[in-house]
Amino acid sequence: MIFSVFNSFAQTWDQYIYRGKQERAKGNFEKAGFFIAKGAELKGTNNFEHYYYAAIMYANANNLDSSFKLLSKCIDAGMFDWARWERNSRLKLLRDDKRWTEMHDKMVKAEQEYSRALSKPSLREALKKMWKRDQDLVGKWDQQKVVVDQNTLRLNRIIDQYGWPTRSMVGKDGSWMAWAIAQHSQDIHFQRKCLKLLEKTLATNEPEPVLYAELYDRICRNTNHKQKFGQAIIEKNGVKKFYPIENKPGVDARRASIGLVPLQVYANENHVEYKSEKSSRM
Repeated sequence: MIFSVFNSFAQTWDQYIYRGKQERAKGNFEKAGFFIAKGAELKGTNNFEHYYYAAIMYANANNLDSSFKLLSKCIDAGMFDWARWERNSRLKLLRDDKRWTEMHDKMVKAEQEYSRALSKPSLREALKKMWKRDQDLVGKWDQQKVVVDQNTLRLNRIIDQYGWPTRSMVGKDGSWMAWAIAQHSQDIHFQRKCLKLLEKTLATNEPEPVLYAELYDRICRNTNHKQKFGQAIIEKNGVKKFYPIENKPGVDARRASIGLVPLQVYANENHVEYKSEKSSRM
């Protein structure tokens, strides 16, 4: 099914994502899947999360063909978290279809090829198992916090031995999982230690500006300070908004200084109601 795009809605990738999430809020899952998938396609890179979300929307609309096509694109774009797919109840409808097994086989093969190019593939596998243990216990905080603390101790040993796990060592997803473990840590001193390592990556050929800014702003929240980069989003009564931002008029300059997209783009991508002083796009 093809949907027209109103002329009043500019066709940038982030605005397609925003439009899709508007349709999702209205319960129009087919339209949501179309617009979000279009946004993912236009974005071109770092887009498997959007393909994944679009696949979920099509599954909600009982459009299995489109859902499977987009899940395949997730793998092509570098998504190798099968456990996440298995945990997602919104994909349950797909599991009795033979294509579900085909997706699993494709992911296993693609991940094996991906891992061969890494200098520390066993470290990536360790980080993957650590993160899986955390996520398998979501909703069971008494058990999860034990794993969070164990992961903190183990990641601390890892960074003492290797420094920050870089993309060439553990892949983009491995570096992300290390960040996610640090982000979940209850130890603010450990988070600051990780932040210093992530800051050092900004001057290398493997910078991690998103991970750095995300952790920086998480620490701001954890210490009751305004955030610096605008990465922290809060939700109240079903409405998303940015956690208070320090010197808000200067946020885009700060974001640009480390290689982040403008806050308006980030807001669109995450369906946050926001309009910058310079923006007339929305």
